[in-house]
Amino acid sequence: MVDAASQVLSRVLGSRADSFELSLYGSGDKLDEFVVWAEGGKVFVQATSPVALCRGAYHYLKHACHAQFPWSSGPIVLPHLLPDYAKVRVQSPQLFRYYLSVCTYGYSMPWWDWSRWERELDWMALHGINMPLLLAGQEYVWKRVFSALGFSPRQIAAHFCGPAYLPWHRLGNINGHMDPLPESWIESQMVLQRQIMNRARELCMSPVVPGFSGFVPTSLGSVRPGLELFSAEPWAGFEKTTYIDPRSDAFLEVGQLFMREYRATYGEAHHYLCETFAEQVPRLPFDSEVEDLRAIGESIWKVLIQADPEANWVMQGWPFYFAPDYWTQEKVSALLDAVPAGRAFVLDLATEELELWRLYPAMREKGWMFNVVHNYGQNTHLHGNLQSFIDRTGAVLASSDRGDMHGMGISPEGIDQNPVVYELLTDLMWAQEPLALEQWLVGYVRSRYGDVPEAALAAWNILVESVYGKPAALSPGFTWRFRPRDQPLVSSPDAGRLGTALGLFLSVSNELGDNFNFRRDLVDICKTWLGVIADGFLNSGNRDSFFDALIDLDRLMATREEHRLSTWLNMAKAMGQTAEVKALYEKNARLLITAWGGPYLFDYAIKEWAGLIADFHAERWKMWFDWTEGRGNEPNFASWELEWASQQTAPKESEPEEELTVVRELYAKYSSYSLSSSPMEVTKLEICRAQEGAIDLDVGAVKNVIGFAIYPIFGQGFRASYSFELSENGRDWGSLDTTQAPTCRGARASFESRPVRFIRVKVDIKDGSTEQVFQPVVWVTGCDSVA
Repeated sequence: MVDAASQVLSRVLGSRADSFELSLYGSGDKLDEFVVWAEGGKVFVQATSPVALCRGAYHYLKHACHAQFPWSSGPIVLPHLLPDYAKVRVQSPQLFRYYLSVCTYGYSMPWWDWSRWERELDWMALHGINMPLLLAGQEYVWKRVFSALGFSPRQIAAHFCGPAYLPWHRLGNINGHMDPLPESWIESQMVLQRQIMNRARELCMSPVVPGFSGFVPTSLGSVRPGLELFSAEPWAGFEKTTYIDPRSDAFLEVGQLFMREYRATYGEAHHYLCETFAEQVPRLPFDSEVEDLRAIGESIWKVLIQADPEANWVMQGWPFYFAPDYWTQEKVSALLDAVPAGRAFVLDLATEELELWRLYPAMREKGWMFNVVHNYGQNTHLHGNLQSFIDRTGAVLASSDRGDMHGMGISPEGIDQNPVVYELLTDLMWAQEPLALEQWLVGYVRSRYGDVPEAALAAWNILVESVYGKPAALSPGFTWRFRPRDQPLVSSPDAGRLGTALGLFLSVSNELGDNFNFRRDLVDICKTWLGVIADGFLNSGNRDSFFDALIDLDRLMATREEHRLSTWLNMAKAMGQTAEVKALYEKNARLLITAWGGPYLFDYAIKEWAGLIADFHAERWKMWFDWTEGRGNEPNFASWELEWASQQTAPKESEPEEELTVVRELYAKYSSYSLSSSPMEVTKLEICRAQEGAIDLDVGAVKNVIGFAIYPIFGQGFRASYSFELSENGRDWGSLDTTQAPTCRGARASFESRPVRFIRVKVDIKDGSTEQVFQPVVWVTGCDSVA
């Protein structure tokens, strides 16, 4: 076990790992802890597990050597003589420290080989993760299961999705999208998962692996006539999927077959991810749905416990967040009823947005984990409320009502973005007292750059007050990244403040410019600043300056390998062994980050990547401007996006240049704009009054409002039309001359500035959906209050 930790250090530090002396010791407490100190150029780490040994070594690297190991990182440079360090003992208050999301396997990981996975497992160990979600290779098992049940190879192939879309297939949301799934993929992923699981076991991690929730091919009814099947609500405009009725004997038969095959293929594990109705509301008879949910939970648990007496049921709590009006306390309690206390691991998936553990007693009784999503779709913009993460983590640890909380997790839908957020979150996993953000930030800057120049720290304080100080719902999204006409009203940080931060960074570039992490952050700050400026040009209708800014953004992003579309596409194509398979993987890769698929998910996984900016976003806006200025026909963006995703020609992408040179040139070009610009005020509103068919919203005071957007919680599959009324006093209402077409994306309205306090949104929900599934989130973009 010590050898596994030593090998992590050898891969990360090379020969300098020889200076670390590692040893394990027993503890009367189940919680992981480590002791670390250094003297005479030798570092001593003692700990209760291999992961704790790695975390102890990383603690020394950060605090004594001012070094950091983020996702995108250059080699760690250590002093010639390792500094002495006084003995420190640290115990994690979290028994389990969970990592990854089902969606990460699509937005970040589909093209990874063992070398990249090995680095990620090293990242986990150094950051103290001991419960990773390991989902690769399950299609190999499913193929064997479906073959044993009598499915033909063609029926099995029609069930699986393409590699980039497997996460949503595994969740039971979609079938056959961007297929086929090549046999070479299935076999290689089996080999890869065995390597991943072996490494996780060497480090004594507690991996979470797939369980059985009943999701089967839609053709099961023809293969096994007479089986009882059911479907939940269709997901995001796709065709409905099929589940075996959990109350039937066939559910136990297929579930047991899967569990036996999985354990025979990948070995023992005791934590199983069983997802029920992920973004799909169950279609169950109203008069029996509570008992039906109880039966579903009982059957899932029976499959697990019969296959593995030590089994634990892991579930993302996202359905309860996604459809809170459906998932009442009674229904959640019924679903979990069969699970003994302490054997459920319900991930309170997005506590930064809504703390479910406070709402559902069954979670606290059966077992849950405090969790943060932070990132959706691997969106690359800078965001994350650092102080809120600290406050919420501290509050739950201080609460006497938290029940059976197993630990803390982080589940980004995509990684390699906003490294500051994940250094903080993993530090919080090991913090027994709330951290002081100001003090922590000093340590973060020092470990990231090896030094803390005053100007760099001042720049980071600006970032903490702006992009890293906003609630998730108000983080900047940039209008230019969205399809014209369908783009939302988005919050923009103050370009002047960001320009000041960028100038401060540039002022220490001679001092820190050789540091890999500094150059990454310099580019990220510049891209955010320039993105706001591009939005300013777009909103003012300055076509030439807007496109000039986009091309400059493309040039900026090309300076970093991780910020290039070509990097993503080349990884996808490298996985294919024939021209046909390479083309399939490239289309998967292109489609996921643009049109996605289905009618609603376009622009969900958008990126600030070189090549994507110049070849996709800029070209799409050119079609829009040409049409609105009378030089072309109205564009069919959906058709164009699919055509773009089907190409195999190399996208237009700026040539790589040196980061500092490009940032200095762009700062000189645009700094006068940044100093004179100001942001629009964007406010997230709460519902102040709800009545049948309408929702009333209070701006809080009479303000000069210029527009608003209303978003339902996404993916329910319903469609609604909207009409609007405005009022200054809540008594006298005036109608807006618009009725929005049916959409599940909500509605937007923009108009000449007018004094408004109250907004009434009238909702006409279509397709047989009920008002109960409509949970709006609203932003109002406006100006100053009216005196």
